[in-house]
Amino acid sequence: RPAAELLKELETEPSVDPLIVRREVNTVGKSRAFVNDSPVNLTGLKRLGDALLDMHGQHQHQSLLYEERHLDYLDAFGHLEPLRGQVSQLFSEYHKTKKQLDDLVHKEHLTREKIDLYQFQLKEINDAGLQAGQEEELEKEKFILENTEKLFASANQAYELLYDGEGSIIERLGTLENLFTDLSSIDERQNESKDAVQGSLAQLEETARSLRQYRDKLQFDPERLEVIRDRLDLIRTLKKKYGQKEGTIEAVLEHAQRVKLELDSVEHGEEIIAKLKAELENERQKLEKSALELSSKRTEAAKKLSKEVIGQLKDLGMEKAVFKTEVAQTPDTDGLVEVKKQRQKTESWGIDQVRFLISPNPGEDPKPLARIASGGEISRVMLAIKTILAEADAVPVLVFDEIDAGIGGRVAEAVGHKLKEIGKKRQVLCITHLPQIAALGDSHYVVSKQENKGRTITNVQQLDQKQRVDELARMLGGSKVT
Repeated sequence: RPAAELLKELETEPSVDPLIVRREVNTVGKSRAFVNDSPVNLTGLKRLGDALLDMHGQHQHQSLLYEERHLDYLDAFGHLEPLRGQVSQLFSEYHKTKKQLDDLVHKEHLTREKIDLYQFQLKEINDAGLQAGQEEELEKEKFILENTEKLFASANQAYELLYDGEGSIIERLGTLENLFTDLSSIDERQNESKDAVQGSLAQLEETARSLRQYRDKLQFDPERLEVIRDRLDLIRTLKKKYGQKEGTIEAVLEHAQRVKLELDSVEHGEEIIAKLKAELENERQKLEKSALELSSKRTEAAKKLSKEVIGQLKDLGMEKAVFKTEVAQTPDTDGLVEVKKQRQKTESWGIDQVRFLISPNPGEDPKPLARIASGGEISRVMLAIKTILAEADAVPVLVFDEIDAGIGGRVAEAVGHKLKEIGKKRQVLCITHLPQIAALGDSHYVVSKQENKGRTITNVQQLDQKQRVDELARMLGGSKVT
């Protein structure tokens, strides 16, 4: 279902069977990706790949030696990522509020001299009554006032040409209208031309009226021009003093807002600090509730995971092994979450530290994997965990890239049977050098390299039954097959 929903999101046809994913690379190195012949970007291709295929690499089993990864495995098994994300968000919000509070406490120590400076700056900006976009409007008005005489002369000349002068355009159009009226009265084919002239005449008469009103209202106002110039000088001064790098009215107003907040934080510091402290405690309690819920669910999931891993290990030849998923907390007086009246260390992922413990042999207490497990045992533990996680995630295709490293003999056969069992529910692709595992596959492919005309060519060949027997014999005995 996740893959089907993603296909809809990528605007492809999820109903097409089979689903074909391809990527084309041209000779200059550029590539294109397609899903069912619909183009997708690489991000969408990766998301689809994650939904359809899970790869377990050659050295990935070694990640079990890093205990910081154990928490991720447990959360994936328990489907706890959403709750973990919620805890992370609450943790982030708490520290954001705490930073605001710490900054405010620090700002309370502003000297009186700085307060006086801020009060002067705020008064200077507020008295100016600045508004966004004001400077541009004033510049336009100044430009018009400075060119009033030119505007009047041009408007007057235009009005005379249109209407008032001897032989004006409107006068001549009137004569033209009369001529077309006479023409159309005799030949109706001239009606259209007559209408066009009449329309143009009406428009020009309206233009002339508007132009006359504009001309008559124009007047040179030196006092207004001086006021605008003084105003623009004030704006430029304030921009230079408070406009920061941007040098805009908006930047000056933002500076005034910051100064006001600074003054408010000092003048009303105790009130604001008390409010922030109450808000911080409220956020801590929300974080504590979610973290405790997450920890409780992790404990439940840990028991279930341990039980299922033990069952898997029995199938892999470790019948006596004991596996334990340990969920623990670290006391910390500065911790944000309280457990049994004791504060616990709290991080963005919660209060828990998770580690996997194992006792491969009877009579030994479970200890960390890195201390007692062999390479083959770690490979089997990883296979067990990945098998369980794959079932939980329902990823349809699993790729095991030499996860059988460090094992052999009976254990290798057990791993092969486990892979075959997984293959009944999932599509399994396994890269292996062990014949015990290769023999259990439904299909067998050989990857080989050959030199052809100075170039190395990689071949992938599916084997028939006889070829498969020969290949397994080669894997057992070497290049000479007896």
